[in-house]
Amino acid sequence: MKNAIHFKRITGGKTYNYEEKYPEDAPGEEVGDDARVFKVYNDEAEKYDADMIRGFRDSLDGLLVFASLFSAVVTTILMQTIQVLPTDQARIANYLLYENNLLLRANGNGTIINTIIQSPYGPDSNTFGTNDVWVNALFIASLVLSLTTALLSVLAKQWLQAYTTVTSGSARDVALIRHLRFAGLERWRMHEIIGTLPLILHISLALFFTGLFVFIRTL
Repeated sequence: MKNAIHFKRITGGKTYNYEEKYPEDAPGEEVGDDARVFKVYNDEAEKYDADMIRGFRDSLDGLLVFASLFSAVVTTILMQTIQVLPTDQARIANYLLYENNLLLRANGNGTIINTIIQSPYGPDSNTFGTNDVWVNALFIASLVLSLTTALLSVLAKQWLQAYTTVTSGSARDVALIRHLRFAGLERWRMHEIIGTLPLILHISLALFFTGLFVFIRTL
């Protein structure tokens, strides 16, 4: 007696009898181009891929939106904080001119020169401090990681789009092409890449908040 081919979907609780859905193969055609085994494989693979792709896309959509908005926020703040990094030559010139005026007055009224307050800057001095460098470095690193997350999310969505492209041909050809694509996802570790994206974004957030803390502390 032949055993019916049953498959029970855990999510829906349905039982599919593929012997009723697909006719029995003719003798010698059990592994032919349109054999029932390939049709069953394609049906189950389609259900599996639909659940997998839906989960990936939901995750990528959320990451892409958040990474884009977060990158815009970091860029706006960075455009303000990075302005202190170039040496302010006008500020240096003002300090040196002020010191020079004090020296001229001291020379005129006999004040001891050693009592004149010296300028904190010289001609080759920097007007920014170590904290300024750290703040901008943290913001830049945060922005780079956030943009990397957005870029990888877009690439992953393109990979998924290519994975779900409809193929034509016999049931055997469709099954082989699907298996080839799935093997490619496994070889390129798509699951691990998409699973790593939230971690990259979390590191980006941590760097941003660290830079923000250093910036606020120096105010």
